[in-house]
Amino acid sequence: MLSLAVLCCWQSAAQAKPSLSLRINGVTPLPGDLLAAAPVISVTVVSSAAAVTGRITIDDTATALIFVGSSGHFYATLEVTPPLADGRHGLTIEAFDTTGGATYELVPLFVEGGPELTVIGSPLNYPNPFDPGSAGAATTIAYSLSKAADLTLSLHDLYGRLVAKMSFNAGANGGRAGYNTVSWNGRSDAGQVVGNGLYIYLLAADGRVVGRGKLMVLKR
Repeated sequence: MLSLAVLCCWQSAAQAKPSLSLRINGVTPLPGDLLAAAPVISVTVVSSAAAVTGRITIDDTATALIFVGSSGHFYATLEVTPPLADGRHGLTIEAFDTTGGATYELVPLFVEGGPELTVIGSPLNYPNPFDPGSAGAATTIAYSLSKAADLTLSLHDLYGRLVAKMSFNAGANGGRAGYNTVSWNGRSDAGQVVGNGLYIYLLAADGRVVGRGKLMVLKR
């Protein structure tokens, strides 16, 4: 006779819903990432069932996924055709077995095919307002680039005076295609904690400003 604890564990395992993961061109994507116009999407579903079905919806177009596999792991691959247009996109993946379903949503994703570097969307920073007074404090500035580029991030007060400046190489964090996050500790290039107030940050490449944002310093 099964004990109550063993019976509960057996019931939980039997009723476990499928789980799924996603890779695009071999990389796990994040919201805000840059996509190739014709990406290859790979889906993995972990399920105790004998078979799995599913679909992927890109924007408003749904396509059935054909899964193969066994021993609890099922795989499907889709090469997106026709190519996606430049601009903002979103995708939803759904997988189903006899125990239920699982959903994976990823929004936004961007396709940018133009030759010039652009910042996709608006740069943001968090926390904002930002208190640089405590040890180790920093605010994170996040932005997405249409392609890899040598990039400069400069911070200015409202009089336009340069406060701090950082440079990033193409392909490294800060200058890579897609999503980037960089930190500022609230200090000037001279090492002093800046005063309370509004600051402007500019993203520039090849002598051209490609993005800008605002952050508030508020020391408590």
